[in-house]
Amino acid sequence: MSYLLQYARRPDLIAPRTSAARVDESARLNQPGLYGDAFVRVFVEDTTRRRRDHDAQLVLQIADCTNTINLEFSLKTARLRANSLFKVDTLLSALNRFRDGLAAETELAEQREQRRRQARSRAGASRFSTVHRSRRHASSRP
Repeated sequence: MSYLLQYARRPDLIAPRTSAARVDESARLNQPGLYGDAFVRVFVEDTTRRRRDHDAQLVLQIADCTNTINLEFSLKTARLRANSLFKVDTLLSALNRFRDGLAAETELAEQREQRRRQARSRAGASRFSTVHRSRRHASSRP
């Protein structure tokens, strides 16, 4: 038997996720069929009914195929709470600007791709007509 079994826990002993969450989501960042395990994970604990005086658990985790970042947020003081909101607002603003730039570059990339296809199509047609003409001239020679 494997030595790892001593560390295994039975499924009925594993604590379920807390149901006291304002936000508890995980989403893949790549479309199905594309490579990578990129994801975003967000969790904001709901402390409305909590009896102990502790701050909410906050998780914002973003991962691409190889790297993962965990952003830290704190509710301990008024200044840290304001900074946490500032951090999220700044991130959202930067992501929106990034998306706008990406959309503009997507359009330009599509135009470049279309021009390359047209150029290849014209080059293929002119190669065919050159080969066709040279065969015609060769067959008309005595």
